[in-house]
Order: sequence, then C-alpha cells, then structure tokens
Amino acid sequence: MSVTTVEKEFEFKYGSSSKERKVQLKVPIPLAISIPEWGSRLMSHNKIPFYVEEDLFKALKDFTQQETANYYDELESQAFNKLRNADSNEIDELINKWTKAFEGEHLKYAKLEQPCESNSFPEMYHKLIHSPALETMLNLEHSYALAVGELVQARSQALNEMQQRQSMEMERAVPKVGISLTDRDINDMATRHFTETENITEYWDRKISNLKETQKREFHEWVLKVHEDYQSGFGSPGYLQRVRALSEAAPVEDDSDWTPQPQRMEESFTIHLGSQLKLMHNLRLLSADVLDLCRHKLNKVGGIVVPQPQRLQTAISLYSNNLNGLVLLVDNRINSYTGIKKEFADVCKMSTEFHFEDIDKAIELIKEESRKVADWRAANSSQADSSSQSSSGKSNSSDHSQTRSSPATLKTGDFYITRHSNLSEVHIVFHLVVDDTLRSADVNSRHPTILGLRNILRVAHEHDICTVTIPLLLVHEMSEEMTIQWCLKRAELIFKCVKGFMIEMASLVGDETRTVQFLVPKGISEELFMNLSNLLPAIFRVSNPVVLK
Repeated sequence: MSVTTVEKEFEFKYGSSSKERKVQLKVPIPLAISIPEWGSRLMSHNKIPFYVEEDLFKALKDFTQQETANYYDELESQAFNKLRNADSNEIDELINKWTKAFEGEHLKYAKLEQPCESNSFPEMYHKLIHSPALETMLNLEHSYALAVGELVQARSQALNEMQQRQSMEMERAVPKVGISLTDRDINDMATRHFTETENITEYWDRKISNLKETQKREFHEWVLKVHEDYQSGFGSPGYLQRVRALSEAAPVEDDSDWTPQPQRMEESFTIHLGSQLKLMHNLRLLSADVLDLCRHKLNKVGGIVVPQPQRLQTAISLYSNNLNGLVLLVDNRINSYTGIKKEFADVCKMSTEFHFEDIDKAIELIKEESRKVADWRAANSSQADSSSQSSSGKSNSSDHSQTRSSPATLKTGDFYITRHSNLSEVHIVFHLVVDDTLRSADVNSRHPTILGLRNILRVAHEHDICTVTIPLLLVHEMSEEMTIQWCLKRAELIFKCVKGFMIEMASLVGDETRTVQFLVPKGISEELFMNLSNLLPAIFRVSNPVVLK
C-alpha cells in the first residue's frame, strides 16, 4: 500500500554567532529511511562539516517527528470529513477496502485461530446437560465410572493376594535362616517381592490409565457429535439415535450386593446478615464423613444401578456461577501418599476426570507453584533479616542459609485448590493446611487456620462458589480429648468467626443467596448434635415466621 509524501522545508544553522551558516533543505514527510542515513546524505550533498553531525541528526529527528505527526493528523481530518459526507455505498466500499487490506497484511504472518473442540467443549457440555440428553450423559458417565471401579477393585484384589502370598513365603523362610537359608537368601527374596509389587502395580496403573484415556476420548467425541445433531434440532435422526444408544444404565445381577445409604443428621437454617442491607443466607449443620460428599454412592432403582440424585445437581451446575466447595484439612506436605490425602485421591481416581486435570497432575502443578511461593518467602525473609541485621548489628548468616535451604512446604493456614467434575457433591476442594495445635482448647480467632478460613471464604465469594462446606470442629475425626464442652467451645468460635467473615464479604457480592455447611464428624452423639444445633441460631440471626393472632 503506497503512501503519498509531501516535502517540508528544514532549516539548520551551525557555526559561531559571527560566522553562522544556515542550510535550508527539502525533507520528504513521512521519511522512508532512517535519520542517520538521510542526515549523512544531506551532509555529503551540502558539504556540512562532520563536527555538527550530532546536532544535525538531533534537529532532523525532532523535525521529522513533529511534521510526521502533523501530516497524519491532517490525513485523519480529511478522512473524517469525507466519511461524514459519504453515503452508505461509499461507507461499505471503504469497509471492504480496509478489510481486504488488513487480511492481506496480517494473514501473511499469522493464521486466524480456528475454534477447536477443546475450547468449545465446556460450552457444548453445558448445553447438552440442560437438554433431553441429560439422563443419557449421566448414565454414560456412570457406566464409565463402574468400569473404572471394577479395574480398581481388581487391582486391589491382585495386590492383596500377592502380599498375602509374599508374607506366607517370608514367614516360612525366616525360621530356616542359618539352617538351609542365609541372610543373603532372605535379602534376595525381599528384593524379588519388591520387584513383583512394583511390576504388578505398574501393570494395573497402566491399564487403568489407558482405560481412562479411552473413556475421555470417547466421551469428548460423543459430546461433539451429539452437540452437532442437537444444533440441527431435536427431531434429527442422528440426535435421537445417539441419545437412545446409551440411555440404559448397567444392570445389577444381585441386589444383595448393595445396601441403602444411612441417613445423615441435618439441620437447616435461614439467616439475614448485614448492617443496613440484609442479605439472606442458608446455613446447614450436618454430620457425615467428609469424603461422603465426594464419594459416589451406588443407587439402585428396580435392580439397575443409576447415578445418585446429588450427581445430577453437581453436573448441571458444573459450568455455572453456583459452584460447591469443600474445605479438606491436610498437613503441610503436598502429596497424596498418606492419611486423608490418600483417601481423597483414591476417591478421585475411582472415575475418569473428563473436564480438568486428574488429581496426580494437579498435585504436580501445585508443587511447582509452591516452590515459587517458598522462594518468594525466602527472599522476603532474607531481606527482612538483612534490614534487622543492619539495624541491630547482629549476624544471622546461619538463619539465612537455613531459610534458603528450607523445603517447599506450606505453612499452617495456607491452602491450595483442586477442581473436579467427577465427585458427588463438590466442584472445588480447598486443601487447608493445619497442625496439631488445633487439638488444644486454647485456639482463638487469630490462629492461622482461622485466618485461612477467612481467605477461603473470600476466594469463594469472589469466584461464584456459592456453597462452602467447613469442618465445624476443624477436625475430621473425633478423639478422646474432644469432650462435649470442648466441641461446644470450638463450635462457638467457628460460628462467630464465620459470621464475621460473611458480614465482611457481603460487599464483594450481589444479592445472590450463599450457603455455608458446617460439617461435624460422622458418629457423634445425638445429644452433641442437638447442642450444636441449638448453638447456631443463638449466634446467627435466624429468620422466623411472623405469627399473626
């Protein structure tokens, strides 16, 4: 695209006041070549001495910048006036001209990004889950989960049988040491057992991983094809055929294998919080195992295993502004090897994750981020120590080296987040780091764990997590020192703190209703549950019906 140039008069003076020389030159605007090149041409053509080269280049640069700006301002004014007086045909012609110019210039270097399946999959899933294909999609996910569950159970059975065989073999061999066997024979046997365990574990893990990858690919392809048919209308043969193809759930041969789920102890309340504008919130007190909110429970209707009702609501609200969050209490090591972290990871691995990264990959990503946090904390700690050292004159070099070499572990009150689409009643899990000080009765509102809860509620309010489940006693299991008085004191602290946090966060959201679930460990007495239930409305303002006489 050619650009019309105009010539502007450039004047340059050099020399002393008594012998000042003046040169007037024609400079094309806009200037197509660099200032040094054009200035060198002017110096050679007009025999300008070299010692004024720097002054000439500077003056020429300022002149061309100013005149170029004026030139484009004038063109802009002319184009605007022309467009103001143009008719619709001329405007359309101008639009087409600039569209072709843009495509011809930019498509040389970059191609337009085509919408891919991965980018549009959430949108397609959200549309289908709110369509007549809902039941089919849930049954498909459920049948996939049953297939994975069968492999997981087979792996557990194979490992148990192998461990029993190895234990019996080792028990028979140990008494023979010094008679027919040596210590070396026992060590070789232990090495062989370890290798067998590794091999069979790797075999089953690879088999489960391949099944999950196949399921994920098939599920994405099915959603893509059904969505294409759905776009063409409900009555299309392809849409109806694909929906009906997987509309039946897997049958159960023996109903005696499944037992009904026990009922939870629950109490629900409606409250209003706020100083001037009162916002309505829902509070729920329930007694259950924390992993029961994550674990899929087998639900049978007429001898057929079907998804549980909670799974329906969780799937519908997956891509929405009404997400469910759960606070899980963990230690400061980011892994899934022991304790409740392993149990939670096992629950996650019982079915395929179709929408987000699986739990193992999520943990690895969090580890990488935690190292950055640890480095940042070490750097800030070193700076603080250095300033303290300069002011006090004391040496803390050993403390500095200790800070730099500290492992990438989290502190009490820190938390990390994992996303899930294959859990029963949860989309978001807040892994809150706690320590053994929570077993003491002297915990107050400034404890790091309480401050961590405040930060979790802030994140929930800012990111459309409208339901948050909090362990009321800050423990997942009861122990001997947790008496009724201990539990009531801890519950009162959490109730008051959460109430203050909710009032504080009210300014961050609109008028949508929020739900906070207070979870107490499974198996507590009915007396304690009733005491906690009576304590809640005494701290929060419960909405009671008006009785008219």
